[in-house]
Amino acid sequence: MTDNMNPEDSNVQRLSRLASSSQPAQPANSTESDETVREYEERYSKPKRELRTAPRSYSSVSVSDSERKWTAAAHASAWLTLLGGFATLGISVPFSIFIPLGIYLYFRKKSDYVAFHALQAFVLQLVGTVGAFLLLSVGGTVWLLGMFIMLLLVALVIGIVLVPVWGILGIILLLAVALMRLAVLLYRTIAAIVTLNGRD
Repeated sequence: MTDNMNPEDSNVQRLSRLASSSQPAQPANSTESDETVREYEERYSKPKRELRTAPRSYSSVSVSDSERKWTAAAHASAWLTLLGGFATLGISVPFSIFIPLGIYLYFRKKSDYVAFHALQAFVLQLVGTVGAFLLLSVGGTVWLLGMFIMLLLVALVIGIVLVPVWGILGIILLLAVALMRLAVLLYRTIAAIVTLNGRD
């Protein structure tokens, strides 16, 4: 029976099976195949939907002087965090790192430009401050435990060699923490100057 089947009929059967895979394959007439083709065309040849609204722009093309000043203030708040941390022995740091977040919350519906930069400033300040604190606390604890073990090993002579090496590692740890904070401060200072001059 398949030898006498027309190639067009076999195509119709194939389309019929594709259209309804749960039903057993049956010979289909031309109207069913036309419906299948139309359904296929509707499903797969539709143009992709366009975005209804344009994406929000954070460009500095139409930014007011006030917005530039608030953006620079959000970035420059890193100095307040650093200097306030030194003056208060770190007590003010948990509060001052949230200054850019406050600026973001105030401007999030008023100015996309200020909100965008304030959020960047907050994330960078949070990561830099918390990262430096974790590096100092965890690294310092590991270093102190290691130094205690090295001092115990002084009696075995091997500690005499390892104590200076471990001391150098402690200095490198302190330098890494200081450089991390300085890098954040440098980047934020550059960002404050650039945004105050009206550039992204």
